Amino acid sequence: MLKIADIEVFRNKRQILNIEALSISAGEIIAVVGPNGAGKSTLLQLINMHLSSKVGKMYLFGEDVDRADKQTLRRRCAMVFQETMLLDDTVFNNVALALKFRGMSPSIIKEKVNRALEAFHCTHLVTRRARNLSGGEAQRVCLARALVYEPELLLLDEPFAALDSPTRNTLLAELRQVAMERGTTVLLVSHNFNDVLYFAARALVLQAGCIVQDDKPEEILRRPVNKAIASLVEMDNIVPCQVEQQADAVFVKLVNGVRFAWTGEVILAATVCCLPGDCLYVCDEQFAYQDKPWVVMGGVISQIVPGIGMYRIMVEAQGLPLTVRVQREKVIGRLSVGMHIKVAFNPGEAQLV
Repeated sequence: MLKIADIEVFRNKRQILNIEALSISAGEIIAVVGPNGAGKSTLLQLINMHLSSKVGKMYLFGEDVDRADKQTLRRRCAMVFQETMLLDDTVFNNVALALKFRGMSPSIIKEKVNRALEAFHCTHLVTRRARNLSGGEAQRVCLARALVYEPELLLLDEPFAALDSPTRNTLLAELRQVAMERGTTVLLVSHNFNDVLYFAARALVLQAGCIVQDDKPEEILRRPVNKAIASLVEMDNIVPCQVEQQADAVFVKLVNGVRFAWTGEVILAATVCCLPGDCLYVCDEQFAYQDKPWVVMGGVISQIVPGIGMYRIMVEAQGLPLTVRVQREKVIGRLSVGMHIKVAFNPGEAQLV
């Protein structure tokens, strides 16, 4: 479907994109994430051939973009933006526009428009004018408009950023279902990593115009490659640390002085230890019999934040603030603010960056 090799894009003599290698297969559903200015929207513009590069190669649908008819390739793609950019016309006419440009007959246009509107549960809006739509309704219509001519590649540049969380999650689920049924390849740019978890099977993380991580969303969530990405995915605990080597042994020393042996990948330059909240445990008598090399710290509960299924327990652990995710049934009647507890984690669950 898409292959990029050694592409560099410059703006005002400044490099804004540098993609050494990227390959996307037909039917993949992929999220593109990264901090502001990372190059996410620029990557979509490149793929949609609105930007060009004098360095490197891009192949789309098996064709060399430099030699192919770009207009023909673009007609096999669709792009949706955060701004709906609907015409001041009826919903039907907005969705039908691309089909009219393709010279389809009125009967086929009506059939395809109705099918597209039905896919996003907005057939009741068919005669309504675009200016009278709510934000969620407008984005449903935009998705229908983008998919009405069945593009092979759908590019989404933060189309749901302005929507409330329930509406966003519903639209993501509906879009994912439609894309899977049709075999459409989708690239979704988003600032919200929860969107990624709801939607994508693969995620690309961009930073300073480069792909710094390409993996399953859960792997990125639990094992980000650097501190900036850890913050982006809202890692529960980003703990300053030092890595120390003594003879053949390697140790990690946390900012609160707690020190433990490290058997994972050795990164002597690491300055941060990432600990997901669900890999920290409130100790009970069972931990005395565990064979794993648990790191145990004493602490005091400073806050308990309720949640659906999981509560977040804020602990001051020997001067280090930690967030521990605990199942609700293990909190109610057992834990309270001000309680002295011990928390433990297995070093194998930690990530050094």
